[in-house]
Amino acid sequence: MPAAGAPRPRAARPPRQATGLRQRLAELRGPATTPRPLDARALAALAANPGCRRRALLDGAGVDKGALAQALGAPANFGQSQFAHQRGNSFEARVKADGGADLVRLLHERLRDGTEPPGPGAVATPDLTAPGPQGRTARTVLALREATEAGRWALLDHPMVSLDVAGSPAFLEPDAVVVHPDGSWTVVEIKSFPMVDGSADPAKVGAAARQSAVYALALERVASMIGEPPEGADDAAMTPSAAGPANTAGAAGAASPAGAADPVIPADATALAGTAKAADPADAADAADAADAASPMVPAPQAEAATPVEAADPAGATALEGPAASAGPAPARGRVRHQVLLVCPKDFSNLPTAEMVDVRKQLAVTRRQLDRLTRIEEIAAALPEGTTFDLRLTDDGRTPTRPLEELTAAVDTVDAAYAPECLSACELAAHCRTRSRGAGLVEALGRGVRGELGGLTTVDAVLTAAMERPADDAPTGDPAVDALRRAAALRAEALASRPEAVPCR
Repeated sequence: MPAAGAPRPRAARPPRQATGLRQRLAELRGPATTPRPLDARALAALAANPGCRRRALLDGAGVDKGALAQALGAPANFGQSQFAHQRGNSFEARVKADGGADLVRLLHERLRDGTEPPGPGAVATPDLTAPGPQGRTARTVLALREATEAGRWALLDHPMVSLDVAGSPAFLEPDAVVVHPDGSWTVVEIKSFPMVDGSADPAKVGAAARQSAVYALALERVASMIGEPPEGADDAAMTPSAAGPANTAGAAGAASPAGAADPVIPADATALAGTAKAADPADAADAADAADAASPMVPAPQAEAATPVEAADPAGATALEGPAASAGPAPARGRVRHQVLLVCPKDFSNLPTAEMVDVRKQLAVTRRQLDRLTRIEEIAAALPEGTTFDLRLTDDGRTPTRPLEELTAAVDTVDAAYAPECLSACELAAHCRTRSRGAGLVEALGRGVRGELGGLTTVDAVLTAAMERPADDAPTGDPAVDALRRAAALRAEALASRPEAVPCR
């Protein structure tokens, strides 16, 4: 960041190629179609399945996958009801009442670090109002800097942060971020599913942890922009304590139906994410790691000290306008805690309770998977000329007029990496499952089976490899084929011992 009084460097002009890409993405979703925003849930789902070029392109172009699935005759079987949305908003308003005093009190109680609790009027609530997502992002950076330098409690209600994904910014909106007097920051995730006796649905907790990890990743970039911990800091003070009570819950699963409103993404910033450079069994294993790395409510430290953030790539930083960009270097010590505060209704009431959720595992997985994403223009460039996902809606904006065969052919031009886990995270999962089963692909059986079978990609190929038995019965050198033939032989022996059994294929 330039010194005080120094001329501010001009933001680099976007290359002409980026303008062409924006035009191409607008053609893919339809010239008259408003792009859908890419939020933290979508980013977490994309990171969990980086080999799916179809989802990467549709999300990057801002295509409404729910409307697309409806037009394809395979609507998604999950979503958020109006009642759940209203209940979630009502609960969030209750949690943040009185300037967030109760929320900060809950956080202080869960930290158990022996510090004095915040007194009346001790929590600052800066105004984050600004025009547009870029303005709100700059205002959030300024508010975080000021609150960190002030050395007091502060609650940022629905701040906006940006995360560089494949060369373009995605704007994200956490429920809240709390600034501690020591300069550390805690992400707050408010959900409407109940927490009974200190435990919640592991699947929903896992989804909340993955979503919070995306927010923490974006905040780490902000922290690296406004200040780093001083050199020579005590390493012991930066390491979380091993002491503390164990919490119970935690496995990966479906996203929680309640949450904050989706953030806004500008129409000219939709070149968001690509897909993994190679869709092989190793990629599938990595994606499975992303799904499995959600055991969030693990034994948490009693008094977690914030760990220093990693330095962000300056080339990936978005040029900020206004006071946040012109301010000189500050001694702020912004640090992002690796434990987020998950706030839920206590039992089945409307009273809030909370637990600390460790997201270090989710942070590592999300960071690794997003780093492996390739730029989306490579996917768009490989499409046939004239490909578009435009539904050609009628004037009322409800009824698609695009022929089903034409729309299906357009979707099939982009490769998908279907897995049963997609059914809880992607609107197009039902369509992809139908196509995968129709083609006899082993992906429909799960990522684990796909990884074990190696180069055998179809069910017919698996059955053929299992039933073919050479005369010398020598090993083929392919572990998957040898294991299949051994299993087929054992099955044949079992059937021979029981002639009354009916063989099946």
